[in-house]
Amino acid sequence: MTAAEDAPERGEMPPTGGSLRLFRHRDFALFFGAASISNGGSWMQLIAVQALLFDLTDSGTWLGLSTVATLVPALLLTPYAGVLADRVSRQAILQVTQSVQMATAFALWGLYVSHVVTPAWIVTMGFVNGVAVGFQTSAWSSFVPLLAPPDDMLQAVRLNSVQYTMARAIGPAFGGLVVKFGGIGAAIMCNAVTYLLVLAALAIVRPRVNQTDAREQRVLAGLKQGALYIWRRRPLRIAVILALVASTFGQALQYIASALSERLFGHSSEGNAGLLTALGCGALFSSVFAIKLNDRLPRSRQALGALTLFAVADGLLPLTHSYLVGQIAYFIAGAGHLQIAIALNTLIQGTVPDEYRGRALSFYFLGVLAGIPIGTQLLGSLGDGIGFHATLFLDGAAFAVVIITLVTTGWWRDLDATPAQVEASASNGRAVSEPGLLG
Repeated sequence: MTAAEDAPERGEMPPTGGSLRLFRHRDFALFFGAASISNGGSWMQLIAVQALLFDLTDSGTWLGLSTVATLVPALLLTPYAGVLADRVSRQAILQVTQSVQMATAFALWGLYVSHVVTPAWIVTMGFVNGVAVGFQTSAWSSFVPLLAPPDDMLQAVRLNSVQYTMARAIGPAFGGLVVKFGGIGAAIMCNAVTYLLVLAALAIVRPRVNQTDAREQRVLAGLKQGALYIWRRRPLRIAVILALVASTFGQALQYIASALSERLFGHSSEGNAGLLTALGCGALFSSVFAIKLNDRLPRSRQALGALTLFAVADGLLPLTHSYLVGQIAYFIAGAGHLQIAIALNTLIQGTVPDEYRGRALSFYFLGVLAGIPIGTQLLGSLGDGIGFHATLFLDGAAFAVVIITLVTTGWWRDLDATPAQVEASASNGRAVSEPGLLG
């Protein structure tokens, strides 16, 4: 086998044109469409349930607690789920987890229309949903590349991020309209029904078989192997740390939108729909550039730019009581979220062989899933205690510290590592930015 033939297997993708060419592949197009609608439904339910919970409790702390209850089980299960994604059919995992999430949405709808829903029930349903998410996240991200030819794998990864972006833009907008004209119960029901689309797509598509030797390993041995694989490769280790930072201080903003809508801008808690729609539109706008630029923008600059956008958004939010300024800030945060997600995800997907992909992604998502509940609880509790103005200024300062650290140490260049350079960092222990790796 020549080096060129071996490149896709190791993540060294040759240029293959625009990302949109992937829609010529039936399986990818089917799953992309179904996932876009279903994830939009999830965002629709999110804005409805957040507004409901804040109305029931009038507490930012409760919003944080709900997020913790949803994401902590996902956090604890993600490493094991990464091993599972490398051992069994990723398609089968998704079929089970999507079914559980659909059942949870229907149950929450039943509680609401029966007028027996309480904050405790919302947290409980969130916990069950979080268990499903814990098993699903790594399997989903490592399943999508199997729907595209090997040469187009990274394009599939980019478009998967765009799909989430579309859902984030469309879901809150439709959710706000559905809540306004049909009520919170209608938004929850719409989300429950959309899971049927993904289940139908999963029954139809025929993904490539993932090549892995992990099926022969014990679970704990596979988990340890995956953890060591990430830890010994500095670029991958930095990606996980940045995922934790971005979700703690940036992505958590979407989970306290109901509190910010009321406390900062004098809107009802349902005003979170407008903020989250702005966030989604920012990410969608940003995704256009991601598709156009393809892989011409270095991941290091993409990540630094994203962190800067988060810091700017945090600085804008507490400046005035203007809801429009709040929407602009969320628009900027959405643009930052999309860019750092693509930068970190393509680094891992493009440099890790398929036999480790599920486990490597599980540790990346471990950073994401750990950061969201930590950040939401921290921002919610601080907002209740010292006010959201001071809290958001501190949040922006945290991003400034991270940016300065990356630039002064040169660690930001590690994000541009090729598969060979990632392996070299494991063998010699040096940073990619040191002489001899990137030059």
